[in-house]
Amino acid sequence: MASATLLAILASLSLDVRRVLAAMPHRFSATQRRAILPSVSHQATSDDLRFRAIFVAQRADCNGNLSLANVVATGPARKKTAPPELIIQGSSRDTMGLRLELPFALRNSPLRLLRREEQSWLHDIGHHATPVLLLFDHESRLRIASHVDADPVARVALGRAITHLVTDDPSH
Repeated sequence: MASATLLAILASLSLDVRRVLAAMPHRFSATQRRAILPSVSHQATSDDLRFRAIFVAQRADCNGNLSLANVVATGPARKKTAPPELIIQGSSRDTMGLRLELPFALRNSPLRLLRREEQSWLHDIGHHATPVLLLFDHESRLRIASHVDADPVARVALGRAITHLVTDDPSH
């Protein structure tokens, strides 16, 4: 029963990624599409089978919303997920002193600014506001693209869905 509930939550919170990407305007070349997310600083190796969570946020985003990053840094998801990464939508000024305001899972994470083509890509797949969670599997396939809701119940549900996905993925 709980497993079915988690799958229903996951389905409701995530996008039908294949359909969205297939419908995405082809204004980006294949090379540009590969350069748009998923890597902040990740150096994939042939034996790296971990999921990667990337949070796209603005400085003004609530610390509570970003606490979802702690889900991938603790508990059962920790062994299957690389440390979460953070991309800031804004200017370099927005990163000054930011680490002290972040939840513990993001304090030492890779950090950089969102590029214009990445913002366009996020808009194309339906994300116009931050914070956004992007979860990629070990082959850099987008598995979840979800707005991180301010509602704590929605964040807990998304956290459970992430844990279920990364720990029960049949490709592992």
